[in-house]
Amino acid sequence: MTSYITESPIQLLKPASSIAFWYANMNDDQAWNTRKYFPVLNDPVQAQLVVQQEQQLLWVAESGDTVLFHHQPEDEFVAYVEVERGQGTLPYIQVSLIGDSGFNAVQHKQDKEALLLPFLLTEQVRQWSQDNGWKLRYDDADYVRKLNDKYQVRRFVEKNGFAVTKGYFCHTPEQLEETYQMIREQGFTQAVLKSPHGSSGKGLSVLDSELAFKKMIAFIRRRAATFELLLEAWHPIKRSLNAQISIQPQEVHLLAITEQRIQERGVYVGTDYAPQIPAALRETYEKEMLRLGHLLQQQGYIGVIGVDSIVDELGDLYPVIEINGRFTQVTYLLPYVETQLRTYAYAESRYIRVDAERKYTFSELKALLDEALEPDTRHRYVIYTYAVHLHAERWHYRVFLLFLGQDAVSFQQMIERFERFTLPSMEEVDGK
Repeated sequence: MTSYITESPIQLLKPASSIAFWYANMNDDQAWNTRKYFPVLNDPVQAQLVVQQEQQLLWVAESGDTVLFHHQPEDEFVAYVEVERGQGTLPYIQVSLIGDSGFNAVQHKQDKEALLLPFLLTEQVRQWSQDNGWKLRYDDADYVRKLNDKYQVRRFVEKNGFAVTKGYFCHTPEQLEETYQMIREQGFTQAVLKSPHGSSGKGLSVLDSELAFKKMIAFIRRRAATFELLLEAWHPIKRSLNAQISIQPQEVHLLAITEQRIQERGVYVGTDYAPQIPAALRETYEKEMLRLGHLLQQQGYIGVIGVDSIVDELGDLYPVIEINGRFTQVTYLLPYVETQLRTYAYAESRYIRVDAERKYTFSELKALLDEALEPDTRHRYVIYTYAVHLHAERWHYRVFLLFLGQDAVSFQQMIERFERFTLPSMEEVDGK
């Protein structure tokens, strides 16, 4: 049995007969890239802020569930989420580190099965679940790792007849040079070098000039004479689509089709939850996504995947650029967004990174955003993540907003004001 957009995505994430423990191990895939053949920028501040994106679990977990946090969210923010959700009481919040005995002490109703729902299934999570007697919807951690491997995905989609971008596996610096020149001769001005793992711009390097390529080759030569790297042409992108697919033993459901907002160098900045897509393109895309879901179902996979896809400037669809064999930020917001789209025509998420000399509480930041964004009865926003971290005597923030609106022009203007938003300096504060 197959369906398109389901009306109740939460029921496909968690059976009604279970009590769920939600866990957002959002940085765990970084450990899979054991070899670094090209420069990778590690930002410890942003890594700490990414951990706090676990707050998104508060928007999907139900009353009676438990969210397992590494970081205690601010009380004001938690109270705000409870009001905005409008779905009864919040889930239980337990703060501890993975493997700590504190997570083991959570009580749940004995008449319901305890189910662990991690962001990403890893061998560590699988073992941790087994030690605590918690069930998993799917427990093949090795397959999940392969499903999140860009190289494995490329070979899989080629084998199964999906349209793919121009790309080639290279094993020596000389092969990289030959492939890069071939890509240039095919008319592409940019290329992208990919390592097996990483999402949201991690694990890839965009080469936007021959000079950038030469610097990259020199860097790689100093580290290895042989390797495996994937070099792809950077197709000029018209649209970046994403599909959320739920794969069950007997069913494949297309949970949602969204459109990602991507910066020039492949960095994710937000999602359009209600994109306007021509009927013919939507039909083709749905068929390809469901075909992909059934192929993975035949291999025994059970769970949710997010699929990154592009439509290039020529109008050609490349349905499978990358597979995220895990939950995504979109997954966590789907149940809430579904309720809001009954009232609003437009729904998009964005985030900003800002810093300041002093700590801004949630209510203080909310007041500044209200002043800057000017929400009204037809256009509003919801803060769904408020991450803050003190480093080097500065407070760093990573704030995610969901914008909701009924008029396209006013809606877009509010988003643009948010993208220009900054926190006031101490001089500005003192001058008031």
